[in-house]
Amino acid sequence: MTIKQTLKSPVAKVSAGLGAITAIAQPEILFAVGDALIASGPQIFSALTVSALTLPRFLPPDSTVDWILVAAAALFVLYLAREINENFEREGL
Repeated sequence: MTIKQTLKSPVAKVSAGLGAITAIAQPEILFAVGDALIASGPQIFSALTVSALTLPRFLPPDSTVDWILVAAAALFVLYLAREINENFEREGL
């Protein structure tokens, strides 16, 4: 593998990007982001599960029950987004 091919690989690009972010940002900021993501893990998982697995079954809504389920799921995802935002604010981000 040549140097040119190595530099074009996705792993090299991701590594370079993470290295640049680490060099620019202070480690304390990266640790705070990591802590906020870990604290938000359950909410992130629930929001992704509802939006990726539950909602597509009912989209587009045909009946009144489908509309109610979509509205309830949207409210739940908004609630989870608020919880995630609060975790980030608690970490000072």
